Amino acid sequence: MRIDTAHDHLLVDSTGAVRPCAMARPAEQPFVPRTSPAEELITLTEAARRLPKIDGKKVAISTLWRWCRNGLRGERLEYVRLGRKICTTPEALQRFFTRLVELDERVPPDTRSLPPGLKRSPVTSKQRQRALAEADAVLRRAGI
Repeated sequence: MRIDTAHDHLLVDSTGAVRPCAMARPAEQPFVPRTSPAEELITLTEAARRLPKIDGKKVAISTLWRWCRNGLRGERLEYVRLGRKICTTPEALQRFFTRLVELDERVPPDTRSLPPGLKRSPVTSKQRQRALAEADAVLRRAGI
């Protein structure tokens, strides 16, 4: 049996002992709501419908979920879980896109695609052909 006291999750085991649930947040992490209670909750499906199409395609629900879980360029889309449903708000979408625009304005255009240590120089056709020939040679030597 689970007991939810404010934000501390406790578990009552078969002996009647009360202990912290393994899924509970550590005590040093305070509860921070992801959205304001005054904001209208919409499912990720509805959020995908409300977003404009890009190149004739709508934004996939899985893309919105990835933005919630992993983020995009270090920014995450705010969400709440209501049972089996994942919800966000139109305001959270607006904040997310605004933060992305602010990132664009702070970072020079030539360094946006890759982190500084991973910046690649353009590959020429000759370099690509050489790399393919080397890969073929390695495969032949390996008998593949």
